[in-house]
Amino acid sequence: MPLILLALLLLFFLPWLGLLVLALLFFLLLLVPLGFAARSLAWLVVGPRELYRVLSDSRVRKNHALEHGTVNILKERYGITGLSGMAMKDGFSLSGFPDPRIILEAAETARKRLAAGETHLAIHKRCGTTLVMVNLLAAVIFILLLVLAGRFSLGTVLLSLAAAWVLGPLTSPLVQRYVTTDSRVEDLNIIGVETRPRLVRFPGGTTLLPSEVFVHTRAAGEPLVAEVIGP
Repeated sequence: MPLILLALLLLFFLPWLGLLVLALLFFLLLLVPLGFAARSLAWLVVGPRELYRVLSDSRVRKNHALEHGTVNILKERYGITGLSGMAMKDGFSLSGFPDPRIILEAAETARKRLAAGETHLAIHKRCGTTLVMVNLLAAVIFILLLVLAGRFSLGTVLLSLAAAWVLGPLTSPLVQRYVTTDSRVEDLNIIGVETRPRLVRFPGGTTLLPSEVFVHTRAAGEPLVAEVIGP
């Protein structure tokens, strides 16, 4: 209310500034909460779907654990950080470090140590699971506060975001351990690595970024299709 009164006074003395303040208030007090409500409803669908995509395939979960283990070994042995990766059914990719031989060595070490019981290697604080949990928790908390308060407000948005950014990183390791990774990789074999250019699509075209390294895996007893070793 004080800000609205201030805007009305400014409209009388400084019309251009008053209009600017009113537009800012309209954006903060109405459009931001409405936009966040729409985003929250979308994340109530998208978040569980993203988690289910990993949960529904045990091979993806094992490759996810191996991806994290490889990243942790690279940091432990060589101090390499800032890597990004993606787990798939037939292996995982890593970008940010181009040497396939070192990545292959780290992946083999990670597989042996995970199989030996070092399950902590399957957890990584920069995993995309953290972002999923932050967004999902922000959506759930916002909807709950909205139901309790019965109205949209900027305070509800800010409180939801603050709570989610605190709880998301705390819950992510648990979700990784029990949902998105499977550290039982003793039946998973690494069959080679391949360097690949990264194709990135954007409105109006595509571009190739520096290469990523893909680590091929297969389950024990599964037929060996091909092995490609990068330079």
